[in-house]
Amino acid sequence: MWPFGSGYPALSVDQAGGPLGAKSTKSYDYIVVGGGAAGCCLASRLSEDPSVSVLVLERGRVHDTWYSRIPMISGDTTSSATPIVRSPSAPLAGAQGQTLDVVHAEVLGGGSAVNAMLVTRGAVGDFDHWAALGHPSWDYASLRPYFVKCEKSLSQRSEGHGYSGPLINQTFPEYPFAVQHRVKAAALSLGFADVGDLNAAGAPADAFATLDAAIDHKMRRVSACHAFLPARIACDRRQRLCICTQAVATRIVVEGGVAVGVVFESNDESVPGAFFARARKEVVVSCGAIGSPQLLLLSGIGPAGHLKELNIDVVCDLPGVGAHLQDHVGLPLMYEVPRQDTLHDIENKVWKGVLELGKYFVGLKSSIMSIPVTPIAIFAHSSHLDDKTSTVTGAGSPEVPGDNRPDLEIMPIPHWCSEPPSYKITNGVFSFLLCNVQPKSLGSVRLASSNPHARPVVELGFLTDSADLIPLRKGVKLALRLADAMRAQGYPMRDFQVPASEADADLDAFARAYLRTSYHYTSSCRMARRADGGVVDDALRVHGVQRLRVCDASVFPWITSGHTMAPVLAVAEKCADLLKQETVEVRSW
Repeated sequence: MWPFGSGYPALSVDQAGGPLGAKSTKSYDYIVVGGGAAGCCLASRLSEDPSVSVLVLERGRVHDTWYSRIPMISGDTTSSATPIVRSPSAPLAGAQGQTLDVVHAEVLGGGSAVNAMLVTRGAVGDFDHWAALGHPSWDYASLRPYFVKCEKSLSQRSEGHGYSGPLINQTFPEYPFAVQHRVKAAALSLGFADVGDLNAAGAPADAFATLDAAIDHKMRRVSACHAFLPARIACDRRQRLCICTQAVATRIVVEGGVAVGVVFESNDESVPGAFFARARKEVVVSCGAIGSPQLLLLSGIGPAGHLKELNIDVVCDLPGVGAHLQDHVGLPLMYEVPRQDTLHDIENKVWKGVLELGKYFVGLKSSIMSIPVTPIAIFAHSSHLDDKTSTVTGAGSPEVPGDNRPDLEIMPIPHWCSEPPSYKITNGVFSFLLCNVQPKSLGSVRLASSNPHARPVVELGFLTDSADLIPLRKGVKLALRLADAMRAQGYPMRDFQVPASEADADLDAFARAYLRTSYHYTSSCRMARRADGGVVDDALRVHGVQRLRVCDASVFPWITSGHTMAPVLAVAEKCADLLKQETVEVRSW
């Protein structure tokens, strides 16, 4: 039991499958490849039926330690204790040829085990946009029941929230740092609405928001693993729910156009051999927007030309696999502020860090360790902002598409937010992390080789569409006006990383020099018609291959304007219902 270990019933690869080529092998109704947020949710829902067997193959380990549950430190991507793997992106053509780290969360629970825990659904307009793209069953009205089903809100009180679901979340209106209160006052002075429930259907596009975070009443991180596949459920269902960790899926076996099983190996090089498990009903790929296209390509499902270059037999020529990758480009503006108003104070004072940990372990909610690094954010649509003052002017032009949902987010973070510095920060650094949340630039995922253990080539594509610079310019100006308003309150802020001027050329140069990823990778196996470059249909079935689906952020027809964990869980909840419904229909027939 946490914090001393969970006794989690994870299987090894030789327990989950049989040796490849053996006459007999192990079989399951469903094989879910990937134990991230979507995979955990899907496996949990499918295994609710005692007559259904499920195998989950997860590349990482179970990560349920005392460290993994503390909100403030469990998402520290610079710590070697955090279960992530970094690989360099391809050089960015739109950003001076620099490379950025692509982050892979290798752990049961996936990105939800290491992220900022923010539960933002996205705007109603995001999902109505999906419907307008040709997916009427994926509009907000259709997805709302799944948002409600998966959550247990401790703070919100409205019919649009759930109160009995597994994903516990709450807001933190008592901000721990004075700088965050200054940000709020500055945002309100610029005309932003103070919104306590960003996930309400009527939430405005322009808002200062106190965010919901996946933290329970004991102030512990709630990952998708903790929510949907905790040790209790894994143990109770172990006869029909098999969770195999440190398993690298190498290919999906397709026979006569039908997915029949998965070949996998151990992620531990000391365990040799390939193993196979058969799926009686379906294989569902839930490896995320980087891993899912990689597995499809390794299985011969993707652009024929690319597969032939790597001597991979073409099973299904599907050009959309790995195309249309999207992410929220991030851009940090940074300031020197009093160190005691930032997390750098804890980093530089060991005694203070120990004190905050002590407060956390005795259950004091006042501990900095109890909250997410950014409990607040500012959202806006750039067309609603005055170009000179950045004040909210009201509704934008009807000609501006998507202005019913934000295209900008600013996360006020009491810490350095660029790439980790090569020196120790002794002063306090505060960041406005600006994000373009309706990007037009597209990237791609391609294989570097036919070796399934190699990381794929990820073209993030940032700023390849110059239209993305237009909202970023307005977002930078908004961050600068927020800083001006905070200084006007008497708060000491000294420019640390800001543009040389507000001329378009300087703003664009700043963006290209200092951009970063937000780790919100989506849409690389997107839902669309095959003729339009799609990979899955509206039931998440892979075009051209029977009994094979994809269920994760890669199927998003278009990236949402918020953090991606909540919509991923809604997609998984709906996918589970689709699979259950098909089973009922088959039985009825």
